[in-house]
Amino acid sequence: MFPSISSYTWLPLSFLSKLRVIHEHGFEGVEIFATPRHLDINNAEEVQEAGMLIRDLGFRHVSMHAPSSLGDLSIPDETERDETVLACQRVLDAAMLMGADTVTFHPSSIEEDESESQDRWYSLIETLRDLSGYAEDRDIRVAIENFPQPLFGSDPVELYNRLEKLNLPNVGMCLDIGHAFVGGHLPKALSKFGKRIFSVHASDNRGNVDEHMAPGHGKAPWEDILNGLRQLDFRGPFVIEVRDGRKLEQILEDVIQFCDRLGLSEIGQLSH
Repeated sequence: MFPSISSYTWLPLSFLSKLRVIHEHGFEGVEIFATPRHLDINNAEEVQEAGMLIRDLGFRHVSMHAPSSLGDLSIPDETERDETVLACQRVLDAAMLMGADTVTFHPSSIEEDESESQDRWYSLIETLRDLSGYAEDRDIRVAIENFPQPLFGSDPVELYNRLEKLNLPNVGMCLDIGHAFVGGHLPKALSKFGKRIFSVHASDNRGNVDEHMAPGHGKAPWEDILNGLRQLDFRGPFVIEVRDGRKLEQILEDVIQFCDRLGLSEIGQLSH
């Protein structure tokens, strides 16, 4: 497990604008939050420039969060699903060029509807089957993020179990702590997981709304959460995904103190 910073933290500024800042603070992991105003993955020049800077700065761990406007991975309509798969493949191509080894996707874009739930799970699984081989050829892992309630895919245990049953080696789950805490799933759900947790998104809230506070500023039980992740022998990125109105430098100092206090820096690559 190692600390990483999501570029979501410095939206709406450009992705390139703050890479040096987080590297100077000692972080060797970064997650690219791919949204057009921030980093347009359909712009070959932007992708090339980002990849070069990531390599020049020497980041050791790079992941990507696919655009939220990408499409609906669980859409039952076959024509629309095929279009979404093609869009996902373009994301995987860009991720490869920037050196990312894991790409996180949202499972859907709608609220849970029991009448079409099974159709949506079937469509999501078919999408992941389609993406698995394409991602494997690019040495990339695909992670599906648990959503907040009431959206489809909000039960992290159900999502994990379905991904486990799918049994594709490069397809797993991104555990979003903020979403799971709002849904009342943490910390008890951690005992239900295993090796198929590929990534963690870390932010805090007060248990009602996904507020994207810095870890330690809300009510999430971080000691229990980190102990649970250690018991899973989780070795992936612990991605800080915060937007609280403060300057990035203030957030980074907060995160460093949080990591030191809870022993995360001893596990990961954080130094300062």
